[in-house]
Amino acid sequence: MLQWTLLLVLAIAKKSVVEPRPSWTPILEGEAVTLICHGVGPLKEERAWWYKNQQSRGILSTNIIQTNQPGEYRCQTQGSTLSDPVNLVFSSELFSPPDLKTTTSEPIEGTPVNLSCETQLSPQRLDTKLYFSFTRDGMVITSSGKNSHVLQIPAIQTKDSGSYRCEAKAVTQNILKQSNYVKISVKSGNLSSFNSSEKISHLSLGLIVTQFIVVVLAASALLFFFGPWSKSE
Repeated sequence: MLQWTLLLVLAIAKKSVVEPRPSWTPILEGEAVTLICHGVGPLKEERAWWYKNQQSRGILSTNIIQTNQPGEYRCQTQGSTLSDPVNLVFSSELFSPPDLKTTTSEPIEGTPVNLSCETQLSPQRLDTKLYFSFTRDGMVITSSGKNSHVLQIPAIQTKDSGSYRCEAKAVTQNILKQSNYVKISVKSGNLSSFNSSEKISHLSLGLIVTQFIVVVLAASALLFFFGPWSKSE
């Protein structure tokens, strides 16, 4: 039915016609759209001039092209006039910008830390494969090449302190999105040991002072009770 409609339009107007496939909307970002330029005449046209966004000079190419860029597209074959425009609008996100989360931003040296790169796929493209990578201070520290959004650091070190960021990429659609920055400051494990030792020292000093006070009080009590007896003798 669509083919007969196109032939009727061509016969009346002698215009080229741009046919988009798929023809439904909205079109997801990064999704490839096939554009077919139909011309007038019995001969099958295999080449056509393509115009984007009302440009004055077209690009000679095949009569079938693919694009994932928004804009207004026209075409013209050799035996027909310039077509009416077809406007491609990519209005839906394939996946949301990733959000980087961490189990803690101030870990103790030697403890495990997990970084999670979280994003949401479009309900229409839940089968899309995303690949994740993580950077620290702009340097890539891991590029998994796998569908894994979690970076595990079994025993973090002070040298691992810095600003972390993650990237999510849909390879097929060639879409890359970056997350927010998360700053991680690793605390030295020796500082924890020092604080523990300091607490123990303070506790020991307190016990010594308490024992001294007890001895003084006991001596005072003995002098109070036995002092009069020694004077009477």
